[in-house]
Amino acid sequence: MRDSIDSKLVTRFSEWLLKYIPEFRYQTKEPRIAEIGGDAGFRRYYRVNSQPTRIGVISPPEKENNLEFVQIANLLRDNGVAVPKIFAVCFEKGFLLVEDFGDTTFFEALKTSNPDALYDQAEKSLFKMQQIYPSESSLVTYDLEKVLDELALFEAWFLKAKLGIPSSEIPSEILRECFQKLIDNFNEQPQTFVHRDYHSRNIMVKQDKSLGVIDFQDALIGPITYDLVSLYRDCYLELDQDYIRRKLLNYKDRLELKKVIPRVSNKTFERWFDLTGLQRHLKVLGIFRD
Repeated sequence: MRDSIDSKLVTRFSEWLLKYIPEFRYQTKEPRIAEIGGDAGFRRYYRVNSQPTRIGVISPPEKENNLEFVQIANLLRDNGVAVPKIFAVCFEKGFLLVEDFGDTTFFEALKTSNPDALYDQAEKSLFKMQQIYPSESSLVTYDLEKVLDELALFEAWFLKAKLGIPSSEIPSEILRECFQKLIDNFNEQPQTFVHRDYHSRNIMVKQDKSLGVIDFQDALIGPITYDLVSLYRDCYLELDQDYIRRKLLNYKDRLELKKVIPRVSNKTFERWFDLTGLQRHLKVLGIFRD
């Protein structure tokens, strides 16, 4: 559960917003903000009743790297990825005013729209991200230490804390061997921009039916199949395995055609995908053990 937020901070935030929204600044409209759902971090999100509506963000600077968020947003936008425009930011206070993509997530849209068309759109956005060369950014890499830290969550918080398995009964040597195979799999793959949470609740369907990408602040440089796993082995959805395989291999062909990756066998690409999926879901079990 997130900490409650100081009402005085919200008041200061509301006063800050007045500077950047004309109808509030000239007192032609009374400002109102309403808190909306957000991610698992420390950020709080508010819909502002401007015209058009915008999203205000309180992002504690002592807990969130807001400069990096802005830099990643600019990097993605410069490469043709639809991310929220940033209208104003105060790094000292951790206040941001950004574009409102609405309330319709990819997850919700799948209930009433053509899944193939939506996934094709999601792949187009992903493809743009994966054409960002590591040298274009100052993003950190998905290195050995970071992967091991994530896998350690599975042992500490799922096996021990959630299931109550004593340390003496955990096959540590087998786990170490498994983790090493997952690390080797990461290192074997071409490295590219990784959103890190490119799933159905972090892709928005805007009013014009185009897609927008959010929650990208944890992006880094990592294995080519990571975001494909997030999209097609989504924790919130269950897709037909034959469908996943078809989409996966079609996407692989596109990566090869555009020379984003060298040619590899279907078997190799599927192995990369499956083992990356195992790593991601072990991490998820540790983080969201409840």
